[in-house]
Amino acid sequence: MNRKKIVCSCFHVTKGNIADAIEGGCSSWKEVKKQTKAGKACGHCRKKVKKLVKKLVKE
Repeated sequence: MNRKKIVCSCFHVTKGNIADAIEGGCSSWKEVKKQTKAGKACGHCRKKVKKLVKKLVKE
């Protein structure tokens, strides 16, 4: 996984930021959104973020 790849351009949230949030205790899309703000603005990235969260939580 490219941890530097931006998934939410509105808040400059990377895959690494999302992985760190999950490693830090987040276990759902809503928790990750609250901590990283990914998906809170325009919503364009929501599907990507949800899919990534689901994948990383399983690991």
